[in-house]
Formats: sequence, structure tokens, C-alpha cells
Amino acid sequence: MNIWRIAGIALMAGLALFLVTIVLKLVLIASVGFLLIRVVGGRLMGRAFGGLRQGGWQSTEIISIDNPAYRSPMNQRGFSRVIPIN
Repeated sequence: MNIWRIAGIALMAGLALFLVTIVLKLVLIASVGFLLIRVVGGRLMGRAFGGLRQGGWQSTEIISIDNPAYRSPMNQRGFSRVIPIN
């Protein structure tokens, strides 16, 4: 009866070590994936959407609806000549 107790303890210890190695592998893969997205992701987004400044996605340009001093001039189409239709 004593041999089965030792075998059970050895089996439980092996299972615990197996589960610990699986958790460590998942943590390692997650950390490498996070670092890869953190480092390479910014460069890929910069290629796709243009260069990102230090502020991330925030723009440094002032956009104002209420203050006319900051409004951009409206583009008005002009015609250099008018051709009459008879």
C-alpha cells in the first residue's frame, strides 16, 4: 500500500510541474507578443496612417468651430472664363 502512495505523490508532482511549464510558456508567448506589438506595431501603423507624433493619435493642430480666427479658409471654385451655350 505504501508504493501506491508514493506513486500518487510522484504523479501529482509531475502533473503540477507540467501545468507550471504550460503557464510559463503562455506568459512567455504573451510577453513576446505584447513587446512585438508595442515595438513593431507603431512602425506598421506609421506606414499605414502616416507618422505618429509623441502624443499618439492626438493632433497638434487647432481645430475650432466657434473661433473664426482659427478657421481654415473655405475653398471656393472660380471659373476663369464662361463659355456661353446658344
